[in-house]
Amino acid sequence: MDYYLLEPQYPRSGFISGGTTFIPELDTNYIAVDGPLPVDTKAEVELMSSVRSLKVDYFETVTGTRVVSDAFKALLEQTDTNVQFIPAVVRYHHGLPVERTYWIAHLPDRVDGFDYERSEYGRKAVIAASEHQPPRKPVKVISRLVLDSGKIAGREFFLLAHVYVMQPIISGEFYALCQKHKLKLQVIAI
Repeated sequence: MDYYLLEPQYPRSGFISGGTTFIPELDTNYIAVDGPLPVDTKAEVELMSSVRSLKVDYFETVTGTRVVSDAFKALLEQTDTNVQFIPAVVRYHHGLPVERTYWIAHLPDRVDGFDYERSEYGRKAVIAASEHQPPRKPVKVISRLVLDSGKIAGREFFLLAHVYVMQPIISGEFYALCQKHKLKLQVIAI
C-alpha cells in the first residue's frame, strides 16, 4: 500500500502556519498531550502575517496542531481514523476571520507502523533491538522511511509511534479520495 506525508508547504502559497490557543487553556504544551482533549475544548488560530489568503484544506501551526478544512473533516469522518475534531476559529494576522470553516484534527494516539527492518535510520541495530526489549528507543534520524501496513491495521490518517516524524500520514486510497473531491493538499510519497 502507498502512503504519503501531509506537508504544510504549498508550491504557490508557501509555508502556511500560525499559532493556536486552546479554550480552556491546556495544562501542558499541546505536543505533549497524550490521549483525548476535554470534550468542550475549542481553539483559536491566528495565521502568520505572510498568509494573505487561506485556500488549502490542511496546514499545521507552530504549536503542533493539525488544522483541516470542513471538507477534509467530512472525508476523514467516513474513514477508519481515531481523530477528535476540535472546533477552531481561524483568523488572519490582522484579525479578520478566514472565509472557510476549519477544525483541529487531534490524534490522541499513535500507530506503531514503522518497519524497523526495511527502513534506514541512525543507530539502527540499537533501536531495532529496543522494539522487542523495552524501553523503546525513538527513531530520530531517518534516511528511508518504510511502513509496515500489517501493523497499521487499515488506518487512513495517523501519526507514527516511537518515530520523530511530526507530519501525519495518509494512505494512498484516502489520498485518491481527497483528489477526487479536489482537496488542496500537499503530500510527499513515502
